[in-house]
Amino acid sequence: MKKNKTSFGFKEVDSEQKADLVGEVFDTVSENYDLMNDLMSFGIHRLWKRTMLNMMKPSYKQKLIDVACGTGDMAQLFKKNVDELCQITCVDPNKGMISQGKQKLSKYKNIKWIN
Repeated sequence: MKKNKTSFGFKEVDSEQKADLVGEVFDTVSENYDLMNDLMSFGIHRLWKRTMLNMMKPSYKQKLIDVACGTGDMAQLFKKNVDELCQITCVDPNKGMISQGKQKLSKYKNIKWIN
């Protein structure tokens, strides 16, 4: 039986392997993910996130669920723009990203992290 192939970077891999390979990449870069975002987007990702937050118009006691949260940038922006009663849930499939986010946002007690 012929296996399905898909591209991963500059090579072809089995389709079933791709999710694991992507996960490994994010595990490898999680400690430097924020710096990488700054460098790769020339800092523009910060503007995109602020624009999205402005579109959300966060308010008193509002809830945020951030799916594919990475290291929690949106949660941090959201928290800075609302009150202590807001509820934030950060969800990411990568344990390294969750770990970095927990470290970065440890002073905020009302963030729930889900892997």
